[in-house]
Amino acid sequence: MLKDRAFLAWLAVFAVVAGTLIALLWPRTSAPVSIGGGGYDLSDWVYTLSLLAFTGLWSTVATLIGLSRNNAHAAKRAYRLAAVGLTTFVVAVVAFGGNLH
Repeated sequence: MLKDRAFLAWLAVFAVVAGTLIALLWPRTSAPVSIGGGGYDLSDWVYTLSLLAFTGLWSTVATLIGLSRNNAHAAKRAYRLAAVGLTTFVVAVVAFGGNLH
């Protein structure tokens, strides 16, 4: 697995982006900075939508790349990346889906 540096590089990119968005959604004890101004806070909605859009797009693009590859190893790598994205999407919907109401 350590020999497949391209897979690990793409996985690291995914982890940085998704991890940042999840960290922004994680419950905090202090009052967060409001996005949208006024008396309402749109930050949870914006960050949840961003996380779902990123993971959904990631899974779709990785699946399409896997389907277009003739090399079995490259296709398997793309399908693994799509599975990671899809799993993160489902967990995010379960954990943070209430922010979209």
